[in-house]
Amino acid sequence: MSSFDLKVPDNPSRIFFDASHSIASGKNSGIERVVRKVMAEWTKQSKEGSLSIRPVLHSGEVFYGIDDRLRTRFERIASFETNAIAQLPKWMSRSLTKLCELFPHKKFRKWFLPSPGHLGAFKLLHSCSDSLLRRSLAWSSEVELPGEGDLLFLPDAYWTQRGIWAAVEAARARGAFVATLIYDLIPLTHPQFVGNKRSEGFELYLRQAIENSNLLVAISATVKNELNDYIETHRTSFRQVPSHLSHFTLGAELSHCKGIVRPEVCEVFPEISTETGTQTQIEYQPNTSCKRPYLMVSTFDPRKNHHYLLDAFDLLWDASGDQSLCLVGRVGSLCDDVIQRVRSHTQYNRLLFAFHDLNDTELEHCYRNSSGVIFPSITEGFGLPIVEALWHRSKVFASDTPIHREVGASDCEYFDLGDPRSLAKQIKEYESPSNTKRQRAAVRIPTTWKESSHQLMELCLSAYRDTRNRNALSKAA
Repeated sequence: MSSFDLKVPDNPSRIFFDASHSIASGKNSGIERVVRKVMAEWTKQSKEGSLSIRPVLHSGEVFYGIDDRLRTRFERIASFETNAIAQLPKWMSRSLTKLCELFPHKKFRKWFLPSPGHLGAFKLLHSCSDSLLRRSLAWSSEVELPGEGDLLFLPDAYWTQRGIWAAVEAARARGAFVATLIYDLIPLTHPQFVGNKRSEGFELYLRQAIENSNLLVAISATVKNELNDYIETHRTSFRQVPSHLSHFTLGAELSHCKGIVRPEVCEVFPEISTETGTQTQIEYQPNTSCKRPYLMVSTFDPRKNHHYLLDAFDLLWDASGDQSLCLVGRVGSLCDDVIQRVRSHTQYNRLLFAFHDLNDTELEHCYRNSSGVIFPSITEGFGLPIVEALWHRSKVFASDTPIHREVGASDCEYFDLGDPRSLAKQIKEYESPSNTKRQRAAVRIPTTWKESSHQLMELCLSAYRDTRNRNALSKAA
């Protein structure tokens, strides 16, 4: 069938898709992109079958349906988180700018002129707006009660929305089948990047996910293996564990986004691609005035390893190289040092650029018009920028880690994380006039979001059918 084979009698009668976190998030990082893409594909493709996909969010021990009216109200709150200053009246943003000029203290500016994706002094206003809207659900939205014959899918960031498990337990007690998406175990495998408190909070979330799910789906084989090892190591401490554990492949952007690309983005990434048939032919052009930057797409976070990348480019620039680099991503936690290094760099706004609030159209523009994409992350659950870059037929340089080898296969150049000279050397070789592989070639087409979402749906339906007539949860040994 062209759809999800939804008319099989043993399929669930309803599928509830929880988006409790992402619906109100103004961020555009990996998790939010996955939730939004999968929900859009499931909703679109399910129209060809007999199942209805019902987007929901939780409050207390119940779920509420998300209709267009509620979605619009949450989008307003999300836009404030995307860029709080841009949402303020112009007179207020101008006044705050002047105030920060009078008191040029870093913390003062961080508080009253927060970076995109951060709220600063406006966090209380944002939290109150979000809380009031969620409290109004009881009398303004329809209650949804997943139960016998239903599938409840949990793909969101529940380490930030821990209150969902009361609603999940209530749904499971009514007979609902629960499938939970697991992105990574990084706070447990690499606690140095999050701190002890967050690591402990994440482990609490993971244990709740394990004990309250019939199916756990990881976003890569690497994460699945780590998850299986964790369950087996702690099996005797769980009340119950899932009967099914699987993984699927994330998708990539496939169609050109419609929207406006700001002039400052076009200035850094000039549009010099040409369309030939259905393929985009782009060649590297050394030593030109419109030389395109190398691109890194990632939240500013210690494990993303921006310092390594800057070290590699410092080597190139110290050797009189004219390569340019653009860092794209929201400002995360524990990254003040790298932000300071970027903004105080002698090449800042000359050969080194940074954007923290790109929309999907602008991000696609950067991918399409970059010299190549670099991903120096120390650890990942998947590495979505790799497949997004491959879809745009970009040259990809990635750190040599097991997960990157799994995702990028033979289509990436892998560099040694222990030595920035490894990356600098690869870039110099790539730019060498003797390099015959400068033209971007379609090495392989990554999994599309449609294919990825279809694969995920089939995993959920298969596990549901397998457990339909028996106890879905195995008792812990």
